[in-house]
Amino acid sequence: MPRRSLQLNDFSGGLNTKSSSRDIAPNQVQSTTNAIFSNAGLIYSSSAAESKGTISDIEIANFSNTAFHFNTQYDLTATSGARGAWQGAPKEVITLHETISSQKEITYLTRNFGSTGDFARTVNNKITGIHKPIYYYIDGVLYVADESHTNAFDVAYLARQSLRFLDTNRFGVSTLKWLSGAAALGTTADANANIADADSFSATLNVAGEFEMIYDIESSSGGGAWEAGAYEWSYTYVDLTDDETLPHVWSSAPSTASLSAGHFFTAVGVKINVASAFREKEKGFRIYIRRKDKNERWNLFLDADYERGIRTNLFDDFTAWGGSGTYKSSGTKEITGLVIQSPTLDTYDSINGFSHTENSIDVDGYKSACIAQRRVWLCNVAKESKVFDDRIYYTPVNRFNTFPDSYYLDIGINDGDSFRAIESFGNRIIGFKKSKIYVINVSSSSDAGWYLEAEYDGHGCDAQQAVCKTPYGLCWVNVDGVFLYNGQSTPVEITENLSDNEWLEDISASNTLNSVSTAFNSKYKQLYVAVNVESTSEKKIYCYDFRRNSWSIINRTATVQSNFVECSDGIYGYEFTEDGHADSDGEDVTVKKYQLQDLGTNIITVKTKDLDFGNPGLVKKVKSVYVTCRDNGEDTDLALKYYNDGKSSTHTGSLSAQQINSADYKVLEFTIANSDRDCESMALELISSDGGGTSGAKIEINDINIDFRQTNKRPS
Repeated sequence: MPRRSLQLNDFSGGLNTKSSSRDIAPNQVQSTTNAIFSNAGLIYSSSAAESKGTISDIEIANFSNTAFHFNTQYDLTATSGARGAWQGAPKEVITLHETISSQKEITYLTRNFGSTGDFARTVNNKITGIHKPIYYYIDGVLYVADESHTNAFDVAYLARQSLRFLDTNRFGVSTLKWLSGAAALGTTADANANIADADSFSATLNVAGEFEMIYDIESSSGGGAWEAGAYEWSYTYVDLTDDETLPHVWSSAPSTASLSAGHFFTAVGVKINVASAFREKEKGFRIYIRRKDKNERWNLFLDADYERGIRTNLFDDFTAWGGSGTYKSSGTKEITGLVIQSPTLDTYDSINGFSHTENSIDVDGYKSACIAQRRVWLCNVAKESKVFDDRIYYTPVNRFNTFPDSYYLDIGINDGDSFRAIESFGNRIIGFKKSKIYVINVSSSSDAGWYLEAEYDGHGCDAQQAVCKTPYGLCWVNVDGVFLYNGQSTPVEITENLSDNEWLEDISASNTLNSVSTAFNSKYKQLYVAVNVESTSEKKIYCYDFRRNSWSIINRTATVQSNFVECSDGIYGYEFTEDGHADSDGEDVTVKKYQLQDLGTNIITVKTKDLDFGNPGLVKKVKSVYVTCRDNGEDTDLALKYYNDGKSSTHTGSLSAQQINSADYKVLEFTIANSDRDCESMALELISSDGGGTSGAKIEINDINIDFRQTNKRPS
């Protein structure tokens, strides 16, 4: 029979371990390590993760799901300076979670914004006391909650914390600094406010930020538009983010103001103690009024801003602060002579979008958070000493730190499952329980227009780090595979070419999802799924190519790894190794950039399908295999093993490695042993190695050609 040649030059179908080795497509492979198939007609070696900074001998509190990425306009490493210095060094930040002097601390890895250089650790402006951090970041404020509250509610766990940069001007005094501390809004108290019908200020303001409001009632001239009756008072604090506390409930209320028809308020004045710094994340306070015992809404009476002054409604200009005091030094500031002839249309409810009758507008902790439609969404929430694991709470629009009791969705109540993660996709919120997902359409500006669009059984996940948002849809990982939801159809499994048994072995223990991490590589349009990131023995990163609908596997370093984060120039994380110091239980941390699809020097293995040469029922005589490849002149060696007639675990023959050492493509010839040439089918395995060069085992393979003759013999 004439000599024939079979060429393999397209492996873009990637890995297929689901089908039998003979039945997979010609452009698929039955096993692979560290090889990239993204470009049709080319196999090349992947790149090892690149070191982007090291930190020695620190004690890590938690390894997985503690890395969080954000950018800040201000220098997070600094503790003082002029505005130009703060703003002259904006930072890109990845969080660390450490134990320092037996205390849990959130510290930071930073580099200059726009840089692609190394990250360096700073402990400046750290957040203290969070055991299992869950983050969200919006409009320059980092919010952190302790997930521990949802596992077993315990008030011993720290309440939510926040980090923000203060660039404020209070009473003419500038403040520039980072501020960390409780995220909850300031607490109102009887001792912080004094309200009286008086001709002059008389209260002794002992508390920093304590204020006194005085007023007269004009009863002779008429012209007032207030309804007759007795009026009661309340006040609130307003955060720099416009979040506002609930109206204060007095233990000992100020005297009511009694008005008859035509009466109004005159000689209204406010005086405030500014001798010391106080409640620095606030921008001001509001005073409210309503008729006593009428169960009415609170009407805005005064809107006080620590920078601009006071106004009597939200549409008026501010009256500037007067007085001789100096903020953070001495004395008081005051405004007098205001006249309020009629109640404003502004109420607490209309300003904030929720009722003043809410019992609470804060939460203690939660499992997961996301941002969508200018709201924050939380799932599996600890609130008021109770855990609501079937509930999703959300904020009013643009109020990212306010969680009213009534702003929630109960979904799948008492189904034995609980929410594990939440993510947004377009105008939808996707809530993940362990065994089900819920798709909630929130496109309407009003919650009355929201609806449960779909629910899908068997598609849940275990943790937030198993979920990844991509331009192609929302992806998530569970013990059954990787799934994609694009909003146009039901979720689809994208691991249909991967063996269920092998996936389960890699991804889980006793059907429980091990620590995983996911990320989307925007450069190569690939999804990364790192399995068992807290293990030093399991090293796989599954890579899915959206353009090719194909999988490959790349080995990571045999160290414990954080979750992935998406930085400006690629996918990052950090890896931990025991530091070896005799006096410490600490770790050495290496920041890594995972640009795995770049041409690199990883040692590759590629095993082709079981090739029957188009005639499965006849014996073929295979003489030689020719591999066209190059290595940029870096002394890479390439060896070949072959597996005859469906062998899988034990090769039929192994041919010695040959050195490439060429910047141009060259052809390596591998000659099959005479005794092994007759076969019904043959699979080829290519293995690269470092042949002694300085750059590892870089390789590009253009094609594989197999020389064979067809016989008329049938296998015996």
